[in-house]
Amino acid sequence: MSINLRPATAADVSAMAAIRAKEWGDETLWTHRIAGYLSAEYSPQQALPERAVFVAVDGDELVGFVAAHRTRRFDCDCELQWINVAEERRGQGTADQLMLRILKWFHQQAAQRICVNVAAGNTAARRVYARHGAQPLNDHWMIWDDATSIPV
Repeated sequence: MSINLRPATAADVSAMAAIRAKEWGDETLWTHRIAGYLSAEYSPQQALPERAVFVAVDGDELVGFVAAHRTRRFDCDCELQWINVAEERRGQGTADQLMLRILKWFHQQAAQRICVNVAAGNTAARRVYARHGAQPLNDHWMIWDDATSIPV
């Protein structure tokens, strides 16, 4: 397995939506939401225009993605919007590769304080974020108080 990370394009939306829909909702919902996020027509609360979306590709197969944007939510500089890896590809390091790529983008943005919404029961995601330096903020959010100190 040789994962290639690259910026997402509109052509990636349907594969990204299929991955998200296996967790919650349906592909139509996620196609609309992800396409809107990429084009900046959809923005979460307190989001600023700057955003980045990267995909993980193995050969011709999109196996995961990560998305983030500038924000003012919780006095943060950036927010991690989504990170998803296809269920059958989990446990192979793809989430860690995606995290390192988005952390690099945070560094490029000179972002210090980063937040991510994560369900209290989503222990797998919480472990990934904690492994990369995030701490609990409350039951639904984790935070990096100084992402600039995390090596990428």
